Amino acid sequence: MAKIMIFIDGTWLYQNYPKLAAFSGKEDFHVDYGKLPGVLAQEVGRQLGSLDVDVVRTYLFGSYAWNADLRDEDRVQRGLDFYTMLTEEYHYEVETFPINFRGRRLRKEDRDPADTFEPKEKCVDIALATSILYLAAIPYAYDIAIAVAGDQDYKPVLQHVRRLGKRLAIASIKGSCSPEFSDPRDEARVKDFDIIWIDDFLPKIELKYDRHQLDCQSPKHRGDRRTWTTFHPRKNQKFYCDECRTFFTTEKESARQEYVSGEVEPANLAEGGKPAAHEGIVGRIKKKFPERGFGFIGPPEGRDYYFHFTDLAAGLEFEHLQEGDELVFDVKKQPSRDKAGAAGNIRAKTH
Repeated sequence: MAKIMIFIDGTWLYQNYPKLAAFSGKEDFHVDYGKLPGVLAQEVGRQLGSLDVDVVRTYLFGSYAWNADLRDEDRVQRGLDFYTMLTEEYHYEVETFPINFRGRRLRKEDRDPADTFEPKEKCVDIALATSILYLAAIPYAYDIAIAVAGDQDYKPVLQHVRRLGKRLAIASIKGSCSPEFSDPRDEARVKDFDIIWIDDFLPKIELKYDRHQLDCQSPKHRGDRRTWTTFHPRKNQKFYCDECRTFFTTEKESARQEYVSGEVEPANLAEGGKPAAHEGIVGRIKKKFPERGFGFIGPPEGRDYYFHFTDLAAGLEFEHLQEGDELVFDVKKQPSRDKAGAAGNIRAKTH
């Protein structure tokens, strides 16, 4: 049985969603990442004469927004949740790198037209190239690598992987693939299989949203908790109905406005060190507003971070938390000179 490892340039794949949507004829087309590795491996096995293959590892390399405008907090969190889902649900190996937005909106059309800022991604292609080459040099780690990419910059590393005796397949998208990768004569010597066009397998890898019923778990929910939805919570993830989620968003924005106007005063705004983005930090709950469902957390001598009860990890209940409780949290937004930051993934401290 041939062992396969899959290496996905997640940024490249995400940027090409519009092309996949156009090919599929569906504006809301999304890839089912649970099915993608199996479909690609099956095609490689078919090209090998129906040889049995085994996907031993799937790697995805991508980036996430950091230090963005708080109005895009939910969008940023969805991106982070996506990476968590890949790890928890589908057992991907995920490597991500921050893009500093310097307090700006994520979408260019939401920024000042005179603002020339362009977010710059770092390390994604280098991380993929390093991993695929490093693992090729380890005996018996894999027999076949599938590179899900289209950028010509990968050409040297793909050539070296083959020189190490590994077979290599390229899965790409029409119109977003280097001609050297798609060349049937393979004059660049970068692959051992006919190129796999992801466009040809859209029905097999489409993420389909089937309607089902779930109970809304918001403590502020009113009426029957049973709700129709197309949302599929991850393991241990709480489900909130659309009405409650809209309410939470309004409450968060209201709390921020009150903070800016001085109506809500965090416990400590003294200058402190800047922790790395999205890194686990030990802090204490400094202020809690039980009736509003939010509070402030931070290191004893450091800056404060706003949190909502929807920012709590599984196993923590907002009503059971007390001011002074020591917890661990990730940074979603760094504090500025006169504003608190934003915390997420707040969880119990392990000893």
